[in-house]
Amino acid sequence: MIKRIGSIVAMIVLIAVLAYSYPALAKIGIGLGAHYNVALEELDISSFDKSHLSYIASVRAKAAWFMLDGSLDYRPNPGGDISFTLSPRISFLVDILGSGIYGGVGVQKTYIHWTSITPELSDLAYILQAGWEIGLGALSLSLDAQYESPAFSLDIDPGFITFGARIFFSL
Repeated sequence: MIKRIGSIVAMIVLIAVLAYSYPALAKIGIGLGAHYNVALEELDISSFDKSHLSYIASVRAKAAWFMLDGSLDYRPNPGGDISFTLSPRISFLVDILGSGIYGGVGVQKTYIHWTSITPELSDLAYILQAGWEIGLGALSLSLDAQYESPAFSLDIDPGFITFGARIFFSL
């Protein structure tokens, strides 16, 4: 699993380096922030936290109205027998007419670290994302909402709505 996460991180870094080497082509930003995740359906697991905070680190490349966003979401103690989860995610976003309002789709795979059994990977999850990026000079604030439908090995598919905020530092 660590090799897969390493491969995804290496791919994100490679995209960032290639885009950064052509400054007229793209603008690169490194982001840090938090997401508040809310399960849409009732879960039968009483100790599973239906809403929880997660932390996110991102690399975002922009070219014209298009954005490629690679991120790693860390959810500590989401509940149940789960110690933490790591979710590498890649999203393709479109900035609507250069206004800062964007939308797009993405995919992610979640590494689930159980406290009592062997860690495992979830099925591939699809994400719908919409947000607003506010330019603040060399910084930008990105506010977004996402719908993700992960299929954990718990035989549940609660679907999550996520609200988040990230601060991006331009390179």
